[in-house]
Amino acid sequence: MSKQLSLKQLSVPIFCEMFLRYLSLIINTVMVSQYSNSLVGAMGAGNQILDLFITIFSFLSVGCSVVIAQALGARNFTLARKVIHQSLFLNALLGFFCMLFILWQGDFLLTLLKIPNELLKDSQIYLHMLAICLFFDAIGIVMAAVVRVYNHAFFVMFVTLLMDGFIIFGNYIVLHHTSLELFGIGLSNVIGRVLAIITLLLILIFKLKIHLKLREMIALEKEVVKKILNIGGFSAGENLLWIVQYTIAFAFVASLGKENLSVQTIYFQISMMIMLIGQAISVANEIIIGKLVGARYFNIAYKHTWVALYLSLVASLVVALLNFILQDFTMNTLKLENVLKELIIPLFTLSIFLEVFRSFNIVMVNALRASGDAKFPFFSGLVFMMGVSLPVGYALCFYAGLGIVGVWLGFCADEFLRGLVNAYRWKSKKWQGKALV
Repeated sequence: MSKQLSLKQLSVPIFCEMFLRYLSLIINTVMVSQYSNSLVGAMGAGNQILDLFITIFSFLSVGCSVVIAQALGARNFTLARKVIHQSLFLNALLGFFCMLFILWQGDFLLTLLKIPNELLKDSQIYLHMLAICLFFDAIGIVMAAVVRVYNHAFFVMFVTLLMDGFIIFGNYIVLHHTSLELFGIGLSNVIGRVLAIITLLLILIFKLKIHLKLREMIALEKEVVKKILNIGGFSAGENLLWIVQYTIAFAFVASLGKENLSVQTIYFQISMMIMLIGQAISVANEIIIGKLVGARYFNIAYKHTWVALYLSLVASLVVALLNFILQDFTMNTLKLENVLKELIIPLFTLSIFLEVFRSFNIVMVNALRASGDAKFPFFSGLVFMMGVSLPVGYALCFYAGLGIVGVWLGFCADEFLRGLVNAYRWKSKKWQGKALV
C-alpha cells in the first residue's frame, strides 16, 4: 500500500490542477475586461449557470471515485471496471440532457438572473456555446476522477494545463485578431475541452490499460448504480446546501449596500483561493482512505486521516497567515477605495480562524465520504449550515450591528462546530460498517 499511502504524490498535483483552473479563470476575466467591460458581465452570467450545472452532475464523479477506490483496495477489478463504464455513460447522458436544456431554456435562465437587456444578446451567444461545453465536462470530470484514483493525479494536472493553456491562447487570438467576441471565446472553450477529453482517453487506454466498450457502458446494473448514487447523491446534496447557504448570506450582505457587496464578492474569491490547499489534501486523503477501507485496513485508515488533518491544518494556517501579512499588498493591487478597505480589513484577520476551521471540516467530511458514510456529513451540513451559519450570521449582521463581519462569523461557527461533529463521528469508528465493497 506504500504507493497508495503517498499523500504528497496525490495532493501536490491535485492542488496544482485546482490552482491552474482558478488562475485560468482570473486570466480569462482580465483579458476580456481589457477588451470590453460589458463582455465581462455577459461572460459572468454564463459562467454562473455553467458552475451550477457542473455542481449538479459532478456528484456522479464523487460516487465513482469512492467506489472505484474501495474496489481497488479490495482488489475487485471487475467492479472497478463496471463503475468506470457505467459512471461515464450516466454522466454523459446527464450532460447531454443538461446541454439540451440550456440550448432550449437558456434565455429563460438569463431572465431569472435579471441580465440587463444590453447584455442579453452576448450572454445568449456565450451561454449556448457553454451548453456544448457541459457535455464534454460531464465526461471529463469522470475520466479525471478515474485517472486520479489510479494514482496518476499528475496526468490530470497536465491535461488541465494543456486545456487551460489552449483556451487562454485561443481567447487571445479571438479578442485581438478576430471579431468573434464571446462566440469565439465559447468556441475556444469547446475545442479546449475536446482536446482534454481526447488526452484523458489516451491516458485511460495506454497508461491505465482501460479499454472502454459501449456495450459495457449501456449495460447498467442496479447494484452498481446504487453504490455510486449512495455516495454521489449525498455529496451533491451537501454541495447544494453549501451553495444555498452562500447565496442566502450573499443576499444578507447585498442588503447592506453596494460597498459591502463589492467586499463580499472580492473576499469570497480570496477565501476560495486560500481553501485550495485544504481541498487538495482532503481529496488526496479521500482516495487513500477509500482504498484502505476497501482493503479492510481500518486502523491504518483511521490514523491516516488524523495525519492528513494535521498537515491540512498547518498548511491552511500558513496560507491564511501569509494572506493576513500581505493584506496591504492585496488591497493596493486591487486598488480598493478607503471605504472598501475599512470593510475588508477585519476579514483578513477572521480568515486565519475560518480557513483553519474549514480545512478541519473538509478533511473529515471527505474521509467519512470515502469510507461509505456519506449520509452523516450531509445531515450535519443540513443542521449546521441552515441552523447555525445563517441564523448566527443574520443575528450578528443585523441585530448586533456587525454587518459583513457578522455574516462571516456565522461561517466560522458552522465550519468549527461541523468539523467537531464530523471528527467525533470519525473517532467513534461507526463508519467502519459503511463500506460499499
